[in-house]
Amino acid sequence: MLTTVFPYDSVELSSNGREVIILDQSLLPNQEKFLHLTTAEQVFFAITLMKVRGAPAIGIAAAFGLAMTINRSKCRELDLFEKEFLRTKRYLYISRPTAINLMWALDRMEDCFYRVKNSIDDTDQTVIDIIKNALIAEARSIKVEETRMSVAIAENGISLLTHGCGILTHCNAGHLAVSRYGTALSPIYLAHQKGYSPMVYVNETRPLLQGARLTAYELMRAGIDVTLICDNMASIVMSQKRVDSVFVGCDRIAANGDVANKVGTSGLAILAKHYGVPFYVFGPSSTIDFNCASGRDIVIEERPSYEITDMYFSKPIAPKGTKVFNPSFDITPAELITGIVTEKGIFKPEEISKVK
Repeated sequence: MLTTVFPYDSVELSSNGREVIILDQSLLPNQEKFLHLTTAEQVFFAITLMKVRGAPAIGIAAAFGLAMTINRSKCRELDLFEKEFLRTKRYLYISRPTAINLMWALDRMEDCFYRVKNSIDDTDQTVIDIIKNALIAEARSIKVEETRMSVAIAENGISLLTHGCGILTHCNAGHLAVSRYGTALSPIYLAHQKGYSPMVYVNETRPLLQGARLTAYELMRAGIDVTLICDNMASIVMSQKRVDSVFVGCDRIAANGDVANKVGTSGLAILAKHYGVPFYVFGPSSTIDFNCASGRDIVIEERPSYEITDMYFSKPIAPKGTKVFNPSFDITPAELITGIVTEKGIFKPEEISKVK
């Protein structure tokens, strides 16, 4: 059974359902600070500013945020309560545009709202109280299911690993990104538990350094052999045959097997193809968007210029006024992907429809 090296989850809902508690990932690895969020606005900005990040964790945080906000509502009339719910849902829906888990989780919360509302014929306040409790339960269920999917992904993914194997990963697809265990890192944790002694190369992942700050932090804490490299060192590491496979997470999988993930992933896939290194994408089925025909239909989030020119540096590293292009994600075409690992098995990209 997969165990975790962390005594906490990166996203949690308080026992009374009135606070969303997150580990502020923007402060890692230097400080572990937990934020207690009590408004939809606080949850929105925690997601936007990447205090909570990683596609599954974003979905969990959004579901918790919606349940928490509605649980705190003082509205006593069902019609007004419904409007408040939909307004909050729409607000959280736009906090980040690329990760499908966020929309999936919020849509599921809306389904729960109307399933309960339409099944009860009682006073407004009674219906409201029942809906509040149902939404809290549904949000908790989303987290439980994502956690179980991480375990199943680990059990499927470990079949790709051998004793002493070398793995290259990009960004962070571990415990922090899924609230518990992870996607691309979960089979590495399981392999470590079983004594495989995996060796992991971690791209620093410019510009926000999620590989350096988060993945290296996680793996070192677990006692795994980890080596940090700059993103532009991936080619030489592969050419020296230090890497047996590439493991990455994903923020959205299109119906044709194209994948959106942290910017730099597509370049890594091209290098892997050149050097004959298998390239695997890991994600729960909640990351698959069957309504999205291909990667061309995925909206790519663009983030502010200071993340490149100023963030994590004591002084700006570019002249003032320099034009900056800062996409947060890129699209890896299906033909560059060896396999997609989900909780339901390992699939070729063109077979992703079988996950339904």
